[in-house]
Amino acid sequence: MIGALQSAARWLELLAFGVYVYDLTGSPLLVTLVTLVKIAPLAIFGPVAGALPSRYTPRGLYLAGMILMLLTTLAGLVAAWFFSLSVWQVLLISFIGGLFWVLDFPVRRALIGDAVPVSVLGKAMGMDTIANNGTRMLGPLLGGALLQYAGLIGVLFTALVFYAMCFVLTLKLQLGRVITGSADTHGLLATVRQGMLVVRRDPVLLGTLMVTVIYNLFGFPMLSLVPVLGRDELQLSASVIGLLASMEGAGALIGGVLFLALGRVSQFRRIYVLGVAGGLVSGLVYAVSTGALLMGMALLLVGVGSACFAAMQSTLLILNSQLQHRSQVFGMLSLSIGTGLIGFTQIGLIASWLGPRPALLISSTLGLIALVAVCLRWSQLTAVQPE
Repeated sequence: MIGALQSAARWLELLAFGVYVYDLTGSPLLVTLVTLVKIAPLAIFGPVAGALPSRYTPRGLYLAGMILMLLTTLAGLVAAWFFSLSVWQVLLISFIGGLFWVLDFPVRRALIGDAVPVSVLGKAMGMDTIANNGTRMLGPLLGGALLQYAGLIGVLFTALVFYAMCFVLTLKLQLGRVITGSADTHGLLATVRQGMLVVRRDPVLLGTLMVTVIYNLFGFPMLSLVPVLGRDELQLSASVIGLLASMEGAGALIGGVLFLALGRVSQFRRIYVLGVAGGLVSGLVYAVSTGALLMGMALLLVGVGSACFAAMQSTLLILNSQLQHRSQVFGMLSLSIGTGLIGFTQIGLIASWLGPRPALLISSTLGLIALVAVCLRWSQLTAVQPE
């Protein structure tokens, strides 16, 4: 429930902030920068965040993050009420949201892995994917409508309500691990290095994270250009752009349901790779679409691939890592997702130089080439996953 609510808040902010910044500046690069600054903390602090659960309780870490988000969103709401938010203020709110996002992988998702037996782990992660993707569909749809009819004030107020609900639910979490030992800087860095060594020694973990890098370099950044295509080439309103952006979330919801019904543990690795491949191929259709209907269908298929990717990403890491190293491995996952920092920068620059459609075509093509190379290098990714 916490994951669903924070996902809804995150995605409605991303869509609304993207349209708002584009209306202010007309710059595709600044639109992608909104997402880029939200991803930046994953790259900067991901490995360190993976070491924190061994020193602090999960509930304490998450409560600190929720208080930060409540204060930030409230400050943004007050500023939007009395003034108009500038671009730098929007970027600051996005960056602080990224700081909280860092905790999702080593804390919340690791807790899911700890809470269920291996036999139902895939279904548990599938349920989490459905919850997150259902709200990822709701978030952009709600964000676009709120921006059009209630302005940025309505967007921030709704996000504040979602974060307040998350705060109450976080209070109900179990205390978690008991703090043992001191959390000095040397010990923290040593734990980070240990996580890196664990990943390097296991080809499945390393290959899984390499695929994560590929999708965050070339797959997810494509979604940042939905407001640009919608405003510039299709001349759509904010609410319709929100509807288009929500199609990716709708596809991810469908993909999550299909995975939950049909997914088998033995096929988890192949589902992961095929999901990424399908998302990138659908990105090519998205790139050449000239109407809202075709663009929406392409984004729907991108979402189906994204659901397989999201559900399997965490599941494979849990299945192929030991419990005592799990939070460190998830910290490396945060770092891998943080490479989207490069992905959003490059697609924003290419879109500014060549236009959004060439940027999308280049991103999809490079992603498919890189995926083939990784599967050839780490062939274990297409092998059977032991149960």
